[in-house]
Amino acid sequence: MSAAVVAVPRVDLRHRFNAQYWTGIRFLLFGRAIPGILFGCMGWLQLSKVIANVETMPAGASASRIGSGVISPALYTMFCAIPAVLYLTRPQPKARDGRLVARTAAFSGTLMQLVVGAFIGTGPLLYALPPMVGTVSVVISIVSFTGAIWSLAYLRRSLSIIPEARRLATGGPYRLVRHPLYLFEIMAAVAVLFSSLGVISAISFVGFVGMQMTRARFEERLLAGAFPEYADYARRTRRLIPFVW
Repeated sequence: MSAAVVAVPRVDLRHRFNAQYWTGIRFLLFGRAIPGILFGCMGWLQLSKVIANVETMPAGASASRIGSGVISPALYTMFCAIPAVLYLTRPQPKARDGRLVARTAAFSGTLMQLVVGAFIGTGPLLYALPPMVGTVSVVISIVSFTGAIWSLAYLRRSLSIIPEARRLATGGPYRLVRHPLYLFEIMAAVAVLFSSLGVISAISFVGFVGMQMTRARFEERLLAGAFPEYADYARRTRRLIPFVW
């Protein structure tokens, strides 16, 4: 009696090695190097502005001017510089939403306000806000950038531009809302809007908020699929506004 012959599927190890190799190369390039360089350049530009503001700051300047010219830009510099380090050291994600619509919303939300502020401007003024509003905008700006840095410090190497899942963050600022980084970024955009209420700045603000909300929904769907415990976290934690929504 002859033994039965069982067909063993052939595994193309060379193809698997090449796929893993190019996946690693793409991650090093697009997942680490490019975003790290992008945020590094943003941090350098902001640091140059801070240095220029300090050098031109008159003696006896008001607290509001120091806050708007030095403290707030210095915090924004940290907010830009920290991701440069995080991106260069973060691991590969467990899951990723690589669709074009998700990538478009992510990069639009990340760069929209920067491009408008640096290259386009605020446009014609809609309304001349009272001086007190300018002081309030400085306070909001400082609070928002401080909160954003707190969020980055807690999120650490799980930070990403496009929707990616590495670990589920539920402590620190993530106890307050599911998307604290977006909350503080929107607050910073409100501060900019208060400082100069122009046509372009108002339109870009609406678009910016829309992009951040779109990003939030994409991320929630990805996290719910990657982490079964996310559903319970989402039930007990508001999306963006503490105790409200």
